[in-house]
Amino acid sequence: MSVLARVALTAGVAAALAGGALTPAAAQVSSPKDAKHTYTCSNKGGGPNHTVNCFGLITVNNVLNNTTITVGDINVLTDNQLDEIEIALATASGNSVNQNAAIQLLKLEGTVLNTYLQNFDIVLNASKVNVCALSVCV
Repeated sequence: MSVLARVALTAGVAAALAGGALTPAAAQVSSPKDAKHTYTCSNKGGGPNHTVNCFGLITVNNVLNNTTITVGDINVLTDNQLDEIEIALATASGNSVNQNAAIQLLKLEGTVLNTYLQNFDIVLNASKVNVCALSVCV
């Protein structure tokens, strides 16, 4: 996929997801730790080399297990912010289990971009977010 097509698709996904992000925080669904699409996110390193790393799965039947998401960002996130990303990723994964693998991965990328923008007031470039499952990366 060309860089231009990837950026356009990411922007479209982020715009589509923005509608759900404008819902009041009290109305957002929390994700229990025993959900089928759990994610674990953590801070790694500090300063300009800091990343937020998330690990989880997309599909119920584990076709895309071992999904990794790496966000290159200098901001060290709080535990609450990490929880927000985990919940958003679990929700996005649960809503896209029957879609093409590349589309599912792009939705996860869009979810990260949208969560940073809407919840943390941090604008990220899509090139800072790397989402991979099996040998497919976006």
